[in-house]
Amino acid sequence: MDWQHVGILSRMPRKALYWAAQVVGWGLYFSLSVLASYIDGTYTARVWDVLIPEMGVGLGVSHGLRSVILRRRWLEHGIGHVLPRTILAALLLSVPAFLAESLLVPLALSDAAPVLDRAPLDHLGRLINWTLLLTGWSFLYFAYSYFVRHRREEIRNLRLETANRENQLGTLRAQLNPHFMFNALNGIRALVDEDPEQAKRAITQLSAILRNAMSTVKRRTVPLGEEIDIVKNYLALEAMRYEERLRVRFDLEEGLGRAQVPPMLLQTLVENAVRHGVAQLAGGGDLLIGAHRQGDGLLLSVRNSGHYEPGKVNGTGIGLRNTRRRLELIYGRDATMRISNQDGMVVTEVELPMMNPGG
Repeated sequence: MDWQHVGILSRMPRKALYWAAQVVGWGLYFSLSVLASYIDGTYTARVWDVLIPEMGVGLGVSHGLRSVILRRRWLEHGIGHVLPRTILAALLLSVPAFLAESLLVPLALSDAAPVLDRAPLDHLGRLINWTLLLTGWSFLYFAYSYFVRHRREEIRNLRLETANRENQLGTLRAQLNPHFMFNALNGIRALVDEDPEQAKRAITQLSAILRNAMSTVKRRTVPLGEEIDIVKNYLALEAMRYEERLRVRFDLEEGLGRAQVPPMLLQTLVENAVRHGVAQLAGGGDLLIGAHRQGDGLLLSVRNSGHYEPGKVNGTGIGLRNTRRRLELIYGRDATMRISNQDGMVVTEVELPMMNPGG
């Protein structure tokens, strides 16, 4: 049974599902009895006169066994505790099942032999048959109950895990926005004395950036085009401070504007490259921002002048650490982030699975 069918069944009323399973189960058993009579050549229309009352007995006595199981709370115990008690209950309930069958069959078949005229071994055989039937029924009931309980527990755990992941993502996003704002305000503070007019323009620019960034705080992913706009606004703000020391180029493959990325992902990488790469060089440096398809995924890259030494750069912890954590929470192992030195440049690359808009 696949999960889709399980989901459909789980939405049915429990009582309706139970009685549907009862009727189908006993109906299948007695249908096999009819088939067996066909095969051995003993089938007659009178078989139904016997099987219909027997099916009624089976429904009634198995429902009684279910009541015992629930009342005694056997579903809460292990197989060692339940098995002997279930067999004993099946044995005891086989007696009323046998008696009910013995009374109903003669009523259905007027020429049937009286109960007392049957051989003792026939009585014993019917008792054993009902005991085996009820024991088998109880095993199926236990198996289904354990399966449903496991499925519900699995769904509950998945919901808890999803809620936990969403809470963690919300915490990380809440940390990123103040982190960005803090660094941006530090840059504006440096402009206040040097060039008040530029500082005013920078504040206006920052307002536009924050308005855009805050609008994405509840979104799991955003289109790459929106992320690129935030990056360009951020770089325009930084250009007021660094002027010709900051040389920016974009290498963006066409058709990727709607590709989904985590909000502020690229902006965080660019901010890290500017603050702890280009800004540390007396003559400034180059910054190359790229986005390309790679197989079935998306490759984002940020290259900046400088040299990367793990553990030696101060102040980058929260941005890159949260970026790695966000990627893990959203994509699991399907996303990777790496930083390396290549040809005198620090290269930060992020590989993401390609997601549909809104995915």
